[in-house]
Amino acid sequence: MIKLAARLISYALLGKRHKQPLDLASVRKVLILRNDKIGDMIVTTPLLRELKRRYPHWQIDVAASSANRAVIAACPHVNQIIVWDKQSLLRDLRTTIATLRQRRYDVIFNPYNRFSIPLLLRIKWLGARYLTGFAIPKYGSSTAQLGMFDHTVPCDRSRHILDSYFAAFAQFKLGEVDQRYELFGVDAHAARIDAACDTLLQQYSGLFCLNFQGSNWQRTVSVADAQRCCAAIASRYPQHALLVIAAPGTEARAQEIVSGAGHANVMLAPPTGHILELAALIRRCELVVSPDTSVIHLASVYDKKIVGYYIRTDNYRWFYPASSHYRVLLAPGLTLESVSADDTLAAVAQLMAPQPALQAG
Repeated sequence: MIKLAARLISYALLGKRHKQPLDLASVRKVLILRNDKIGDMIVTTPLLRELKRRYPHWQIDVAASSANRAVIAACPHVNQIIVWDKQSLLRDLRTTIATLRQRRYDVIFNPYNRFSIPLLLRIKWLGARYLTGFAIPKYGSSTAQLGMFDHTVPCDRSRHILDSYFAAFAQFKLGEVDQRYELFGVDAHAARIDAACDTLLQQYSGLFCLNFQGSNWQRTVSVADAQRCCAAIASRYPQHALLVIAAPGTEARAQEIVSGAGHANVMLAPPTGHILELAALIRRCELVVSPDTSVIHLASVYDKKIVGYYIRTDNYRWFYPASSHYRVLLAPGLTLESVSADDTLAAVAQLMAPQPALQAG
């Protein structure tokens, strides 16, 4: 009964009158919704690039959050960034939604893979002439059956999320697409980081970047396990500096990991107060170890060797590292309660092993 009531309310609230078929010739303004996390914005950069490549005359705007705006602040494929942080529905209606609605977007892309009536109401009230997104089942129904959407595709959780993003734009005739991530503006934030790395490389033959802090407690490696992982890698690779990074507010925890590792080549990374400073650090490192966070996606931008810790959700298939050389260490459950130093070292060793030389045919 509750499901039936929710389904009927959804149909009543989330319909749309006067639907029109997609007319690419009349499209001028496109809005990509991405007001969430840093990693999600990095993953979306190929879509921004490919849309602008195919339709350079389009105005492509992004609704970003304060947290992830810096990722695309210098992106040449984006015309305008509108910051849309979480607030009450009534305040949204008076501010951001009202502003975006006045812009009269021809196309809006909703990349969120959840059926949330408050979220969907916000998106409907943006007034897109054509709305595309994912078919998300709930209440015995699906977003595909809501009148507000003009086009939906299944969110294929067995493949990388970018495949689903581009599938949502299949009618836009993008042709063959390049799914590599990209960042712009890193050089403007790199001077201090590059100087610190240059100094370290006078003593060490290479740099590893290690992150043990997740976006929540489920994705965070314990201090004890992090210490064991650092000690194992440091012992095997004494000529490399192991740089343990600290997210804002976790500096004491990172220092505890470094102090307990017991090796001189394990040290705190140069502090990075800006996401593009962190990108500058990662691009100087040979290998990155991290839980499933934005660090994985930053490393993917530069095609680094990546060891990723993933909990047992769809993310290990859906947001896996977009690098040509990586290893995923999958937790048995929904937390990184226990991370194996032996497994971590084995994954690092596989990635660091010399590649066989190609033989002439």
